[in-house]
Amino acid sequence: MLAAPTGRAAKRMTEMTGMEASTLHRLLEIGKINDDGLYKKSEDYQGTPIDADIIIVDEMSMVDMFLMNYLLQSTYQGTKLILVGDSDQLPSVGPGSVLKDIIESERITTIHLDKIFRQAAKSKIIVNAHRVNDGEGFISKEETAEDSKQDFFFINEQSQEKILEQVISLCTGRLKNFGDYDFFENIQILTPTKKGMLGTKELNKALQQVLNPEAENKKQKSSLGSIYRVGDRIMQVKNNYDIYWEKHITNEDGTGVFNGEFGTIIDIDEKEKKLEIKFDDEKIAWYEFSELEQIEHSYAITIHKAQRK
Repeated sequence: MLAAPTGRAAKRMTEMTGMEASTLHRLLEIGKINDDGLYKKSEDYQGTPIDADIIIVDEMSMVDMFLMNYLLQSTYQGTKLILVGDSDQLPSVGPGSVLKDIIESERITTIHLDKIFRQAAKSKIIVNAHRVNDGEGFISKEETAEDSKQDFFFINEQSQEKILEQVISLCTGRLKNFGDYDFFENIQILTPTKKGMLGTKELNKALQQVLNPEAENKKQKSSLGSIYRVGDRIMQVKNNYDIYWEKHITNEDGTGVFNGEFGTIIDIDEKEKKLEIKFDDEKIAWYEFSELEQIEHSYAITIHKAQRK
C-alpha cells in the first residue's frame, strides 16, 4: 500500500511507480479538517484498518502527531511500515515533528541518504541544498563544474520594490534566454509569507495584473477581496471529499478535490452563479460562488504550500 499526506504527493507516487497511491486521509477515512487546521475530534473514531502487508508512507515530514496516531491505530500487528521523508524540510502544519523525533529517538531502524551521486552533482540546486544543510554558502562560479546544469541563480537585492521588479521580469519573458519557459506551464513563484509586499496576497495581485489582466470580454468574479478571472491559476486550499468532477478525455467521473491541487479557471457563469475549474490532472469541477473560499490564486504560493506536493 502506497500513501502520502497530500493529494499531490499521492498522485506523484502513482505516476512514478505505476501503482495506485492514496492520501492518508482517504486511506484512513478521516473526516474534514477544521478551520484552525486541527482534525475534528471523535472519541470513538480509531481510523479505518489498513489491510496490507507493507505500507509505504512518503513525505513523512508533513505528517503531524494526530495523523500519525490514526495511522498507527489503523495498522495491523505484523504489517511492515516504511516511512520515507526528509527531516530537513519544513515541519508539519499541525503539531509535532514526528519524523524528526522518530529519527532522533534512535529506536527505529533508519537509513540516511547523504551522498550526492554523479548525476545529481550536476544540479546546482542539489549541491547548494547540501551546502546550506552543512552551514556553508552557495557554490561560487569558481567551484562550479563545467558540466553543471544552469538550474540555480542567486539575485542579491535589498529593496522589496527591486525584488518585485525582478520577479515580474523573470515571469514575463526574461527566462526565455535559458529555455522555452511559459509562466502558466513551467514557472511557480514561492515566498515565505502571506503578508507584505512580497507575500502571496500582494504578489498574486501584481502577477495577475501582468499575466492575466482585466479585459473587456474576459469574465471575472470578485470574492472575499480577490478577483477571479478566466485564465487565472488557482490552488485548492481545503480537502473537499464531496465535490463532483469529470474528466472528458477519459470519460471518467468521481468526487474529491484536495488541498494543494492546482488548476485553471476556464469559465465563470453569472447566471448559474458557478465557476468552472480545470485541474492539472484534467479533472473539471464546478464551484458555487459560495464555495470560493476553497480556492486561492496560485501565481505565488507559500513555501509551506509548495512542500505539500
